[in-house]
Amino acid sequence: MTTPRQKATRPRDRKQQIVAAASEMFRASGYHNVGMADIAEAVGISGPALYRHFRGKQDLLHATLVDAIDTTTEAFRSGYSDLPTMLGAVAAVILEKRHAGVLWERELTHMPPEQRQELRIRYVAGIEPLRAVIAKTRPELPADTVDLLLRAVLASFTAMGPYSGKVATPRTVELMTDVGLALCRAEAPVLRETSGGDRPPVSRGLLLPVSRREAVLAGATRLFAERGYDAVGMEDIATAAAGMAGPSLYHHFAGKSAILVAALTRCLEAMLFDLSAALDLAETHGQALDAALRSFVRLNLEHGDAMSALLSEIVYLSPEERQPVRRMQHDFVAEWTALVTGHRPDLSAAEAELIVHATINVVNGLRHTTGVWMRPAYREELILLGRTVLGLPAQPGQGA
Repeated sequence: MTTPRQKATRPRDRKQQIVAAASEMFRASGYHNVGMADIAEAVGISGPALYRHFRGKQDLLHATLVDAIDTTTEAFRSGYSDLPTMLGAVAAVILEKRHAGVLWERELTHMPPEQRQELRIRYVAGIEPLRAVIAKTRPELPADTVDLLLRAVLASFTAMGPYSGKVATPRTVELMTDVGLALCRAEAPVLRETSGGDRPPVSRGLLLPVSRREAVLAGATRLFAERGYDAVGMEDIATAAAGMAGPSLYHHFAGKSAILVAALTRCLEAMLFDLSAALDLAETHGQALDAALRSFVRLNLEHGDAMSALLSEIVYLSPEERQPVRRMQHDFVAEWTALVTGHRPDLSAAEAELIVHATINVVNGLRHTTGVWMRPAYREELILLGRTVLGLPAQPGQGA
């Protein structure tokens, strides 16, 4: 007698399996480097089966971003009313979902404007409980400054998670909580100022370099930051570089990736060059850290397009192109890490590296935050918050 063949059943959590696989693949390889077929294969289903759950890749990206928001903000809804306890709970969840922030920061730009706005509203609603606790703790601060501190805390937490592998989890949570508390308690007259509302953002100059190669680099860097690397073509770059013909670009660069490598290398060389000056002129580790931070803030505000590409677009380079850029990044972080351990001998090298990543992301992240450019003292505020994360006194000369 033949045994009847049982009908295969779909796992009840299949959709969540797809979202988890897509989240990891988008994070590791970049949205444009991942196809629906790759995701289907990773989950172990057919392409048509995948499309039964999601209309397309952008629909799936939307689902991964919603999941990133909801899972990382669950601790905000914990009901904690005191700041240290809530920060510890938030730190633990963000550490557990350590790569969600990378996905959010890098891939949100691939969503249509209306969905980007919807996701931002969802995110703001999710983090509201922490904002309320900070406001309760610092009643003397205006609402926009409370928002600034909130964003600084989240930027520091997002950066520390992915680099925490060398530090035990309880210690990482402790460090994150300490950094968060220090930021929320940052005290300086500049933080009591209101936004000044109608101050216009810094305008972009209209001049391009005379050198065609430099004009290409300047135009491409701006386009990569505005649209994303994959959405920019060589013809777009040629037009941005004072109306050059597309084929003439190849007299200067072998291809689009070579332009990105050159832009990132230029950025890192400038950062390392300024850092060497800080080391030459400083007498203490604290003085060098302060000088390095001020240099980093200046470069970030003046050349933020390159900084944006450095953070988000490097994933689209080949491993061979990426390696020397990553090496320079590592060298830059290593120099800062040595300064932090020199200034704070209570920290191990791995712990100091977490502090460095937190500092860098506070500056980078706040530069992109709506409203920061409108604040009268935004440069000084970025320096103050960076000093706070590094463990430097609020003002230079106070034991630095």
